[in-house]
Amino acid sequence: MKDLSEIPEFSKYFRVISPAKIEVNKEEIFYRYKYDEIINYIKVMATYNGENTIEEYLSPKGAVLIDVNPGTDILDFLKLISTNYYLELVEFNYNEIRKAPESFLKSFTPILRAFGVHSKSETDFKSDKEDNDKNIIDSDKNIEKRILIINQQLNLKTLLKGKNLLEIFFTEQNEEKFNFLESNIILIWINYNIQDILENASSIYDSFDLFIRIQLLNKIERETVFRDFLEKNPKIVFDINALVDSTDKWEIKDIKQLLKVGIFKHFLNSELNDTSNEITQILLDMIESGEYLPTIISNNLQNQQVSVESEIKLLNPDKISKKEVVSDNKIEQIDNYINNIRDSRISDFMLNQLYEDAAFKNYREIILIIDKLDKNEPLEKNDRKLLADYPFILNDPPNKALINLEKAKKRVDRIKQAFGK
Repeated sequence: MKDLSEIPEFSKYFRVISPAKIEVNKEEIFYRYKYDEIINYIKVMATYNGENTIEEYLSPKGAVLIDVNPGTDILDFLKLISTNYYLELVEFNYNEIRKAPESFLKSFTPILRAFGVHSKSETDFKSDKEDNDKNIIDSDKNIEKRILIINQQLNLKTLLKGKNLLEIFFTEQNEEKFNFLESNIILIWINYNIQDILENASSIYDSFDLFIRIQLLNKIERETVFRDFLEKNPKIVFDINALVDSTDKWEIKDIKQLLKVGIFKHFLNSELNDTSNEITQILLDMIESGEYLPTIISNNLQNQQVSVESEIKLLNPDKISKKEVVSDNKIEQIDNYINNIRDSRISDFMLNQLYEDAAFKNYREIILIIDKLDKNEPLEKNDRKLLADYPFILNDPPNKALINLEKAKKRVDRIKQAFGK
């Protein structure tokens, strides 16, 4: 690959950051088990030389696709990796992209081609290996790899008038067959809308080595965030349980920002003191009034599941008026609703991801729900709430859903075992 400065328009729409100039606080990053998978991938790719055992089975492309929700600390985590392994970071210059989005779009594909090198034949690889061996003998200095981050923010699609960079990449990769490792590049593509991936699901592993999906914080994780904050700030007091219940589907940065604003409002009202600074009601009022709006946007996986959380209220008898009689017509509506869910299937790949998430977070509870569905037993209120989070279970007969869940549990257990958890 050419030197980065020689790529037309590169220096305008991208910037290279030296790891020595990156400032990130390790203590501020919230650990997720999926982060292990990311760091292990980067470690292997950073030291990859084409002679690894994996070459017996496949040739890595040096590209990973990560789907996350707005408000995560994924960028801070990648910066931490950059500093720890002293890898230069290449990222978008969003200020310039906003000034000339159409010009950026025209430049993006040529820049992508400059980053990616065509995959080579086996003969080419042997020739390259001989040249590399000679170069290693002549010099002890190896070229360091760079981390290239394509941070496809949600507003980027609007800025580019509906053009989807991920779809453009898939098209280019299908035609060109790029290999970024040969350019000493590790491509990390961050996506915030699962719909963009679902529309191109069949092309994922033709273009990327891995697809990693980072789920929203669950109840236990949110509780951990609040508890850690109290431990680090003993002068601050709030009701953890109340805030955990009020921040469902919130992400890490939303929670931390809420706490900062809440403390500031408390300071404006009564000043901070050395004994007790109770801010529970301030925080709850901010949430209920909408004075603080989380960055989580509902066009993620929840919308992809046909807004089931609102629609599932049809199954909740508490929502039915006391004067309303549950007629045969109402039951027929519910049956039709369930059948519609079963008819609107998603790809097997994504279904496996969804089952893995369910097995990791609520395995025992879902087992009981499936058993009730199989026996046609009535669902409790908590059962219905949980089912609203995992409506894809209704796509399959209970016996098949149970098999899928058990398989997902085994995959999750293998991952935990691999990381010593």
